[in-house]
Amino acid sequence: MGPAVELWKEREMDKTRQKYEKLSEKIMLWEGKKKKKAKRKLHRTERGVEKAKLKAKKRFIDDNERIEIIAASARTHAYESQMKEELKVKEKANLMRTTGKDPCTCL
Repeated sequence: MGPAVELWKEREMDKTRQKYEKLSEKIMLWEGKKKKKAKRKLHRTERGVEKAKLKAKKRFIDDNERIEIIAASARTHAYESQMKEELKVKEKANLMRTTGKDPCTCL
């Protein structure tokens, strides 16, 4: 029985070693895949951050251009309104000079 038991023991130990070597190999492959995936995700996130920064900068520039256009339009409108009011005042002043009376203002 001695040599048969030893032979069986060696075969079983060999099976067990092979089984765990395969398992160890699978674990190493899994670990490598996961590490590569994590690295890809990190790079994708970093690119996303860069894209987000570029997008935010573009939005900022677009907003500033839009604000400048609106402000320029508002300044032009204000200037035109000022000129119209000054013209009305000058016309009233001329009327007052020629008639000697205050112009009537109807409500």
